[in-house]
Amino acid sequence: MGSLGDEELLAEMRSALEQVQAASDRVRQQVQQAKITVRDKERLLSVTVGGQGELQQLTFHGDAYRRLAPAELADLIVKTAGRARDDAQRKLMASTAALTDDLPRLHDTARQAASVDELIEGIVGMVSAAGDGSPGAGRTA
Repeated sequence: MGSLGDEELLAEMRSALEQVQAASDRVRQQVQQAKITVRDKERLLSVTVGGQGELQQLTFHGDAYRRLAPAELADLIVKTAGRARDDAQRKLMASTAALTDDLPRLHDTARQAASVDELIEGIVGMVSAAGDGSPGAGRTA
């Protein structure tokens, strides 16, 4: 490949990297602003978590929770917090896919990922393939 071809490939890769960085910034901002609140089935308490599933607030509704045994209350809190974290993760993954619509390969990776870890692994795989010169590597559009 001639020098001009190398320069074009480099420009295309830079453009793709800028698009990925912009999508990453949008996802990061959305995660920082996200809040999910889940209420237990008995409506005794609600748990609010941030975009990464971190516990932000625990609210008791009324005093019916006082009739629960300590272990039962603890289990209710843990299960409700787990549901809130799961909901936050699903929302994050869905928003990640939506934010990457303009990057088809990244969008496919985001849509198929079940977790942030899987998304990162997919992105690393895309970057590795681009560095190897694999067919279609480095092409995001």
